[in-house]
Amino acid sequence: LHPELFRQDKIVFLDGDSQSSLYGEAVYHEGLVHAAMLTHPNPKRVAIIGGGEGATLREVLKHKTVQEVVMIDIDGEFVQLCRKYLPEWA
Repeated sequence: LHPELFRQDKIVFLDGDSQSSLYGEAVYHEGLVHAAMLTHPNPKRVAIIGGGEGATLREVLKHKTVQEVVMIDIDGEFVQLCRKYLPEWA
């Protein structure tokens, strides 16, 4: 198949539900993060609850005013699997 017509995707499922996919995650995470970040006049400290695949963190770090980010995820194994198998997300 022609590469412009077909791209292999990576999809994250948790408990049987689709959570994120490689070719759809950027739009989702950009909308999620930048809308919130732009409503704050000077975001310096950010807490991310969840976000094990790292895409939310990636988008937060695009804001130059951010000095500190804390990401909390209850599933350490999921975070490690994402680091290993989903480096494109981060």
